[in-house]
Amino acid sequence: MKEIISKKHNLKFYLSLVISCLLLLSLATLFLREFLFHSDNNYLYPRHYFILSVSVLMYLFVAYTVYAYFRNAPRIKVNSKSITFNTEEFLWTDIVHIELLGKRNFPFFGKFYMEAATFSFKSGANKVLFDDMYSNTWEIKSFIKKAVIDKQDFLETISEETENNLSDDEYCDTFKGYQLTSLRGLILWGLLGSFLAMILLSKRQVNIDMVFFILGISFLVFIIFSYQMHYFLVSNQYLIVRNHNLFWIKRDFKLSNIREVVFETQGKNAISLRVITKNFKTNLYPAGTLKINTWRALKNKLESIEINVRNECI
Repeated sequence: MKEIISKKHNLKFYLSLVISCLLLLSLATLFLREFLFHSDNNYLYPRHYFILSVSVLMYLFVAYTVYAYFRNAPRIKVNSKSITFNTEEFLWTDIVHIELLGKRNFPFFGKFYMEAATFSFKSGANKVLFDDMYSNTWEIKSFIKKAVIDKQDFLETISEETENNLSDDEYCDTFKGYQLTSLRGLILWGLLGSFLAMILLSKRQVNIDMVFFILGISFLVFIIFSYQMHYFLVSNQYLIVRNHNLFWIKRDFKLSNIREVVFETQGKNAISLRVITKNFKTNLYPAGTLKINTWRALKNKLESIEINVRNECI
């Protein structure tokens, strides 16, 4: 009997979690050292107790983040007869409803919605499978769609990774903004200009260590902000993803392989386009330079060629 077991971890999500936790732990440790230093020297003032409080809150926040991650990422096992979450097994014959696409609130601080699959059973139990918790969520969903919903034999899913078969002379509608008319573009080039001015206009002798530090910070800022600057082209056969600054990002999705396109955002983050292919693989592309009218035009274009668009934010 064919069986699929979940694989941790989704690399992008896992790395972002680890990096964020390490940064917070580093700051918390610095604040704690500052408090202990002044404590040893008997120079404690109200601001030092405030620093201690912030440090403790940071440690607690990291601990809760790690707890929430593992609590909401149970080991999942699926076969043609049942689905198991850690040690809880549910028979498919007891299923009431399955929803493989959509957002669900991730149990964390406030409202934090993530792409997920949901399962409701006759016992009243409701289970959620969050996409970003696993590296093979697409395989689990493909199995459930084929073997459980469609009641057909499951075959190993063929990868739908795109190939650059786009003809150079193929006409495309372009949906693109301008960096210097967007907030993120202004911040990016404003910061980089400020860093450059610090080096070129400094009246002091240039310190090579400081130069390397500024260059390192500039590179980090460039990557972080540029990643939020994708734009899109649509031809008769492809949805094409490019980036204003990261020229190596080139993804061509064949329209016939797309299950759904999602317009989404999280808090104050850039509006993003999520592409979900027929085999449930997902790719997220933030596009902070696109204006609302451009997003609407893109939605109309995709719908005109019969691509399902789930609009969550515009």
